[in-house]
Amino acid sequence: MANFSIKTDLLKLQGAFVTNLKGKTATKRCLIIPVDESGLFVGEKGVYLNMTAIEMENPKFSETHCVKVSLDKEKFEALTEEQRRALPIIGGMKQLERRPTPQMNITSTVDGTQAVDDDDLPF
Repeated sequence: MANFSIKTDLLKLQGAFVTNLKGKTATKRCLIIPVDESGLFVGEKGVYLNMTAIEMENPKFSETHCVKVSLDKEKFEALTEEQRRALPIIGGMKQLERRPTPQMNITSTVDGTQAVDDDDLPF
């Protein structure tokens, strides 16, 4: 099974922006995403963003899929065809390539004696 790398630009979610919020002890840069406008879903155990990765016919660079927000059926069907096409691509996905593990060939030990290369060893 392949592993994938996914990059997402959260500022492409509808209404999202970055601002500084001042707390009691510090001011921090924060990403603000309106829940109802952006396609986020508030569940019992968290806030979720359902996304769909669509395979590209002619991939550019190393990304093989584009990532879009996946709306529930009712919201998607309420959109016009023009609104559906205007849904932004919020990211991309590419397959991670496995690098072969380097083989270590031991030819001598710390004390200088030669190591034995014996395929009959049980370990």
